[in-house]
Amino acid sequence: MSDVLDLDGLDALALAVDERIRALPPGCDPARLFGVRTRPRGIVLVPFWSGVAREIPQWLAPPSGITAVALETGGWAAPMEPDGTVSARPSRHPHRQRIHQTIIIGGIREDVSVLRYDDLAGDPIVLRNGAGAVLELLLAVWDRRPDRP
Repeated sequence: MSDVLDLDGLDALALAVDERIRALPPGCDPARLFGVRTRPRGIVLVPFWSGVAREIPQWLAPPSGITAVALETGGWAAPMEPDGTVSARPSRHPHRQRIHQTIIIGGIREDVSVLRYDDLAGDPIVLRNGAGAVLELLLAVWDRRPDRP
């Protein structure tokens, strides 16, 4: 990582946070939640919760002085049918793949996900405008930050 990060956009921040999280030792739980503080020479991750992502507590609030919250988790991905339907749970699909995902929430409730397939080398997939229960929990955590404008 360079001494000075270009953190002008949430995509750049998400990629930098994902890189930093992947350099950490693995956690004991399947998901970890961090506060992200930006500094002139990089980023600081402040861990404040770990557990199962879909069980993030309703009362959880991040630390003050953060630029974003970041959730690190993993799971299974599988291809969809040609018509866009899903024939089985990804964890039971014959063509399943393990994934690593970092989700960043910042700004005015903006989200960016960095998705990596464990068995594929190359650039990660960067996605915006997610949906689902875990994203709603993360947005609620972001809304509870103590120094929210």
